[in-house]
Amino acid sequence: MNLYNEEAVKLSKADQHESALTNFERAISGSAEGDVLLPIFLANRAHSLMAVGRLDEAIADCVRAIKADPKCLLAYIVHSKVYAYKGKLGQALDILK
Repeated sequence: MNLYNEEAVKLSKADQHESALTNFERAISGSAEGDVLLPIFLANRAHSLMAVGRLDEAIADCVRAIKADPKCLLAYIVHSKVYAYKGKLGQALDILK
């Protein structure tokens, strides 16, 4: 995978989301729009954005990831979680259908 993404995932798992975001940014900026890993990087960043309360940015990353790869399951899961965090349970469920 990508070294920046791998480090960011480690940081995210350690609840160091702000530091993780820096590495996710590097992974994303180093990827071309058609890169098959870009949707994963975006979904991973969305998870950290959600963890720090930047919910609208997380949704934007999920939408971009799903647009790039409609089969990116991680993007749908994170997208749904963000809506659940916003208290929009109906929309959260709709995303998973």
